[in-house]
Amino acid sequence: MGLLHGIFFTGGQAFGNPDTILPVFLNSFTSSKALVGLSSTFMGSLGGIGTVLPQLFVASRLEDKIYKRPILRIAITVRALCWGLLALVTYLFAPTHPNLMVFLLFFFLLVFTLMGGIAVVPFFDIWGKALPPHLRGRFFGHRQLWGSALAIGSGFVAKSILGGESIGFPANFSALFSLAFIFMGISYLALGSVREPVEEVYGQRLTFREFLKKALCILRKDANYRRFLWVGILTGASALALPFYVLYAKDVLMVKLGMVGIFLSAQMFGRVLSNLLWAYLSDFVSNKMVIQISAFLGLLVPLIALITPGRFSALFILLFVFIGFFAAGRGVGGTNFLLGIAPPKDRPTYVSINGTLTFPVMIFPLIGGLVAQHISYTALFLLTLTTVLMGFLLSLRLREPVHRGMGDSGGGSCLPEEG
Repeated sequence: MGLLHGIFFTGGQAFGNPDTILPVFLNSFTSSKALVGLSSTFMGSLGGIGTVLPQLFVASRLEDKIYKRPILRIAITVRALCWGLLALVTYLFAPTHPNLMVFLLFFFLLVFTLMGGIAVVPFFDIWGKALPPHLRGRFFGHRQLWGSALAIGSGFVAKSILGGESIGFPANFSALFSLAFIFMGISYLALGSVREPVEEVYGQRLTFREFLKKALCILRKDANYRRFLWVGILTGASALALPFYVLYAKDVLMVKLGMVGIFLSAQMFGRVLSNLLWAYLSDFVSNKMVIQISAFLGLLVPLIALITPGRFSALFILLFVFIGFFAAGRGVGGTNFLLGIAPPKDRPTYVSINGTLTFPVMIFPLIGGLVAQHISYTALFLLTLTTVLMGFLLSLRLREPVHRGMGDSGGGSCLPEEG
């Protein structure tokens, strides 16, 4: 069920891909790079601003709960409905009410990511309980592998819908969002059916204030965790430019609209090609190495954009392949490093701190839009390259987490003393 969820979720999200489909859709209503960046801030490949907001609060409510699946089911139901409703309002309002359409797009993206922020804490806690460390790399790797393979097909379907003349605007984008709804609905049915294992939890819930004090204590005492968070933020600066590569190719390199589907398939091909590598390295070498190699590949993305001349615009296909490599490696390596470093009882706390403190990654696309709008694409790509390089260099100082035993509750020393 976990594999089915990952496969259909990845295949479905491709129809609303924030690096290709959504920037072109929004570009139908506005030429503002800032708005395109804002859309990726609301929902980007590396996360969305809504995911940040609820995580600490949700984790504080769930630490003493044996079963986290009920809240997960509610959140994923709302997430699926967002795409169905977006497809409907696109068909009804996009031609005649462009301002309303832009507002509704941002509204549904915000709700989608907000529910993701609620779902992510129980999601990772359930899989942290269900999967032994030596299987996590292959599990998450194969989810992305077969999901990305399905998404390659999604890219060719998107090319056919956007590049053909049989389906015009806005029915073409409405069709894509409808497919996203169907695929994600299937994925969430699978996820909602997962049986949740039982694991020891804290017997008493902390107040939210006590929970925040505990979180700060963990940050103060766990230097390797702090370093991991900084690596995530700095390499996440790749999000500065992610939604703008396709617009750069369209506006500057003058590629045709149908190429958007090819770029999407190239990105998914990069995920497919890399996931067998990431799964093997994660389970049999180290997640530290996965993080480092994927960060290095992330450096190549803005570099290719900087050196590609207009007459060799096909080189941008390789750029999107490397985006797939980077995003998949960041997902597998970062997830499994985090699950490895977190003591079992404190897993919700570690997950929520990571989700909250990577807030800058969510606003990077907005900053990137402002740079592209008011300075240049070249400045944007140079800024991205420099910041990701800093993250790569810092990743060399990470220490691979040692598997923690079930009795090890590293956050226990950070709990308030009992009266």
